[in-house]
Amino acid sequence: MTKKLLLFILITCTLSLHAASTKKIVLNLPSANGELEGNRQSYVEYVAPEDNKLPILLLGPGVNRGLLEMDGFISSLTRRGYGVVAMHFSTLPHSVAALGKETRPYFDKEDFEMEDYAFEMEVIGNWARDKFKRDVVPVTLSFSGAPSSLLKGFNTIIDIAPMTSLSDARPTLGFYLQSLRTANMFNPFGRAVIRAAMDQTYYGVWRPKTEEMIGGFGFDQDLYDNILEGYMTSSRSLESFDWDPKETPKTTKRVLILAEEESESLLEGQVDVLKDFFRAKRSTSCFFIRGAGHAISFHKPVTTANVIDLVIKNKVKNENGCYDVKGQREMEFVPQNDLDIIFP
Repeated sequence: MTKKLLLFILITCTLSLHAASTKKIVLNLPSANGELEGNRQSYVEYVAPEDNKLPILLLGPGVNRGLLEMDGFISSLTRRGYGVVAMHFSTLPHSVAALGKETRPYFDKEDFEMEDYAFEMEVIGNWARDKFKRDVVPVTLSFSGAPSSLLKGFNTIIDIAPMTSLSDARPTLGFYLQSLRTANMFNPFGRAVIRAAMDQTYYGVWRPKTEEMIGGFGFDQDLYDNILEGYMTSSRSLESFDWDPKETPKTTKRVLILAEEESESLLEGQVDVLKDFFRAKRSTSCFFIRGAGHAISFHKPVTTANVIDLVIKNKVKNENGCYDVKGQREMEFVPQNDLDIIFP
């Protein structure tokens, strides 16, 4: 047997074992008044924890989709013994597809906002606590970092490359929105004009993405409108959002994982939020991953998992500064007053 064939068999067996341990479930979510809604669901993939005292990691999704069992980041965490619950918001394609083509989604209303996303994270977090009888730590990715800012019931929250505002994530779009608001300040039909103009921009982004997701995952083409509307909902929810660190309870430890190759505007916004946490005297830690882009957990899955493991096990205690992470096991703490060294 050749070495290449042996390696292929080993990789295949490893992937098969991981896939076999992954459970898939669709959870009905309640409305704000607590009643279960037949048209509000979250597609969830989870891996049960080992027999240890580690918390469950609640993996929040990006704007396109949540993590799936084939993502290397999940296996990097489960190999360390963590149980993970990878959720998809009700607006994301896998959750929309689970509803079927005959059902209009719950989010099909204009006032679905960031608080609704935070509510869904809290519901899934409570489900995970009840199921596995242990603590839950949200670990957000990009878009889910925005509603994470509103979470109340968690001791530790880890945000990976979080969205901090529309203007930080998309400066040109943020300026366009502000210009529309200014121009229509006294227009009795201004709200409708702004909505139509912004939606036209979003359609240009999400129509091809919707086709890509339907083709890539084999979703029914009849789901096109619902999936597209889910994407539109996520974009609209960012329009009035601006991260306020004072929303975080003083009892909650915040951990920000930032990327060296992040877009300039978003990284600047993330660092501003970090400094706001320091000024608000919230318990906050920061890790700056060298060589990673915005999708940190995809670019550096092992390094990101190492950081999370160190945080959970309280092996890094420095706050009011940021760890400069130069490799999987190589990091150096930079105090708050010297942050210009890594964030010039």
